[in-house]
Amino acid sequence: MDYQTLKHAHAGLAYLSVSLFAVRAALSYLRPAALHTRALRITPHLIDTALLAAAITLAVMAGLSPHNQPWLAAKLVALLAYIALASIGLKRLHGSPWRAVVLLAALAMPLYMIAVAKTKLVWPFI
Repeated sequence: MDYQTLKHAHAGLAYLSVSLFAVRAALSYLRPAALHTRALRITPHLIDTALLAAAITLAVMAGLSPHNQPWLAAKLVALLAYIALASIGLKRLHGSPWRAVVLLAALAMPLYMIAVAKTKLVWPFI
């Protein structure tokens, strides 16, 4: 697969992943039992695995390393924050007033990652 095709696949998988997370966050309020269906337990992992594989392949193809590219390191830190916040928001804060705040913070991480990817700046909003 050529670089441009993989880059578009990566972007599409990222949008799909975040959209599915937003649906799962909404379902956690509206129909929590739906989160326990087989499809909603497995599909996010499949999409996220493909997304991560595409990201690693793109970095290798472009010769990029988080050690040499601060913006890439920032994206990785934001990815870890996204995973942690999403997990906490979906699994641990049922009934807490902080749940919505944590889920919104989780949704903010991909927006930051997109801005970093487009600008190649660690602080893209300044």
